[in-house]
Amino acid sequence: MKKLIFDLDGTLWETGESYIYSYNKACEQLNIPLEKRQGPEFVLSYLGIKLEELVQTIIPEAPDKYQLGMMLLGGAIEYLVKNPKTYSKNIFDLFSTLSLKYEIYIISNCPRPFLEAFYTVSGIKQFVTGDNTIEDSEKTEIIKKISGNYEEETLFVGDAPSDYEAIGNHQSVKFVYGAYGYKDCETYDYYLKNIDELPELLTEIEEISQILKNEKYEVICNNGSSAVLMQKKDCYYFGFLKVKNLRDFEKVIDRLKEKTSGKVLYGPINNNSWYNYRIALNEFDFKLYPDCYGDEALVKLFLEKGFDFAEKYASTLTRLNLKVLNGDRAVSLSSDYECKVVKGMECADYLKSIFEISCRCFSDHDFYEPIDFETFKKLYLGILSSCSPVLILIFYKGDMAGFNFGYCDPENRFFVDKTFAIEKKHRTPGILYKIIQMTTKEIQQLGFEELLFHFQNQKLKTMQSYFKGLIIRQKEYGVLRYEDHK
Repeated sequence: MKKLIFDLDGTLWETGESYIYSYNKACEQLNIPLEKRQGPEFVLSYLGIKLEELVQTIIPEAPDKYQLGMMLLGGAIEYLVKNPKTYSKNIFDLFSTLSLKYEIYIISNCPRPFLEAFYTVSGIKQFVTGDNTIEDSEKTEIIKKISGNYEEETLFVGDAPSDYEAIGNHQSVKFVYGAYGYKDCETYDYYLKNIDELPELLTEIEEISQILKNEKYEVICNNGSSAVLMQKKDCYYFGFLKVKNLRDFEKVIDRLKEKTSGKVLYGPINNNSWYNYRIALNEFDFKLYPDCYGDEALVKLFLEKGFDFAEKYASTLTRLNLKVLNGDRAVSLSSDYECKVVKGMECADYLKSIFEISCRCFSDHDFYEPIDFETFKKLYLGILSSCSPVLILIFYKGDMAGFNFGYCDPENRFFVDKTFAIEKKHRTPGILYKIIQMTTKEIQQLGFEELLFHFQNQKLKTMQSYFKGLIIRQKEYGVLRYEDHK
């Protein structure tokens, strides 16, 4: 089970007002006049500081520092029990949900009574695997102890630079910055605007981790904007873009460039060509399935930052070329070839052969990297179950020689031609034309008049040549490239 570590003060518990209350109450007990007391900003600057350090400076004139500490602690707990404020709208439900998948730890620089008061008002102690307060050991030591030799990533959720520093050199521990707290923090691995968004963030982190598996990667984050940087043998990829606003994302781009100095940087690529990659360059209102994120201002920003295009692709919407159905070109295949049309979930029976042909046909394509069959199967089953798929198959002496896979657009606007592959030794004009002819016939029978060739590399004009003069609309995509020429 994965591990989550939480700071307490300023991360789970909104304690600022309790500090102000306990400070003023202590001042009253020590007979310190109003004109000599500090304002709220001064008091709040002590949030998260150890009690023994706090008592030395917050009220210098206090003669008994231990007594002062007890006054401050007692006053804060008194206030918080009467006025409980957690950063979550329902912290009990949040921790109940998190505990189903994660071991939960709470560590704090506050004394033990402070943590126990939190447990009393929140009711979450039953979900906590372990905790640590200042009486036990330093944060750095307890983080080391919790993470240990744990192979999976441990996440530490905190709200201050000191929390990030407490991680030290523990590579398996990543810092989630709770920006809703009291402290500003410029260095972090993940950004959290609201603690109730934590389950969503954890899902994103898990999805990236599952896709990248053993890949070496790093999340580049600035406020809510981020990108994942992946190191390859002789270059870098970036992907999984999260753009909250361009100003924040510009700093993400700058950090990507800094970290990859001297090597070529490509993206957006979410690991390899089986997954979502490319960025949309135009026709942003033309929504397709699947599609790639894109924004005119974002593309402009990348180009201004010195990026160009390594590759360009297009999704081309055309009218059907009905001439291929009228025998305008004779198609003669030897008796060794057999053609077959498969529809719906029956397509799943041929996924293994489709996977093997795809691996061989696309292995020399730019940005291609192999994936395992189970991952491929999961991707395609999602389409098969929702989009009325059609599979055109060509067999040679009983073995699959090529295929064309497509499906009905989810909004029923047109037919989508998604993946087309023919084994090299069978790539003849006759085979290609036969597949196009069969595909056109099936599309017409489904009642569509328009066909979308999805994500075709602009270097390959094969399919577009059969539909010259029939193109209605074209959405372009690109893979960006940055090369430092210094």
